[in-house]
Amino acid sequence: MGCGEGGCGACTVMVSKLESRTQKIRHFTVNACLAPIGTMHGLAVTTVEGIGSTKSRLHPVQERLAKAHGSQCGFCTPGFVMSMYTLLRNNPEPTMEEIEENLVGKY
Repeated sequence: MGCGEGGCGACTVMVSKLESRTQKIRHFTVNACLAPIGTMHGLAVTTVEGIGSTKSRLHPVQERLAKAHGSQCGFCTPGFVMSMYTLLRNNPEPTMEEIEENLVGKY
């Protein structure tokens, strides 16, 4: 059982699905604590641990966030990392407006 709110971002994951109409893979951020497991059938789920770690190699998003001291208490850091990673998977060269819209949250 998750928190039921999804406010902190600690459980943010990227969900990827093939859009049948366009035959392109589309990526979405999802709060894992709020997503019923049955809705993930046929989708790929990527966690913050799945994009990089200190044991293998940090993903550039993780590395830059760490080097720029882009974390406060750390609870929401996975949410920021996965939101940025997902945005860049969908759009490798986002505008500042797209970046801000992506990080503002949907609540």
